[in-house]
Amino acid sequence: MSMMRRCLIYIVGLFILSLGVVCMIKADTGIAPWDALNVALTDNIGLTIGSWVFVVGGVIILVNSIIRMKLPNLAGGIPIIIIGFFVDLLNLKVLTFLKLDGALYQWGLFMVGLCILAVGISIYLRANLPSVPNDELMLAVTERTGWKIYITKTIGEAAALVLAVILKGPVGVGTVIVMVSIGVLINFFDKLLHKIGFSSTIAHATFNQEKSL
Repeated sequence: MSMMRRCLIYIVGLFILSLGVVCMIKADTGIAPWDALNVALTDNIGLTIGSWVFVVGGVIILVNSIIRMKLPNLAGGIPIIIIGFFVDLLNLKVLTFLKLDGALYQWGLFMVGLCILAVGISIYLRANLPSVPNDELMLAVTERTGWKIYITKTIGEAAALVLAVILKGPVGVGTVIVMVSIGVLINFFDKLLHKIGFSSTIAHATFNQEKSL
């Protein structure tokens, strides 16, 4: 796969991922822990959600470097800059009309957003370019402790959830649904994309690493 095609897949995947995040924010039924933390910081301190995506991601990059006792992986700044830009563009400019009343419509938008998020993650991972710092944190803790990936992933999500709750972020039933189902959905869409000829790269490598740990 050429670098130009990989970059295109990467940007498209991150855009779709960001679209899913914004749809769930607009649904107002609870969102993923890290996203809830970013929204909580916006509500309590100021700045845009996209700005906090970058700031929190930058802090995680520093934490990763401490855990691994290596220089910070500055390449991790690439996806958080792109995601932060897309989230603000969609949330503040493009999808401002998304203000739904009624639980049925809100949950419908949430489920659509969740599936879109999973598709975006499945696509961007295929480019085999820098992953978001949250995922790097999961791998860094796994390398340091020897724990299973699903355990370190859960710990990271739980830490973000606690902070989001303390800051009174948009944590709800939807948050629990995301935590329980996102891995399953990513795996489903990963296999679906593979079947239609969109071969996987890093996604399968990460899955194989998890099985070996």
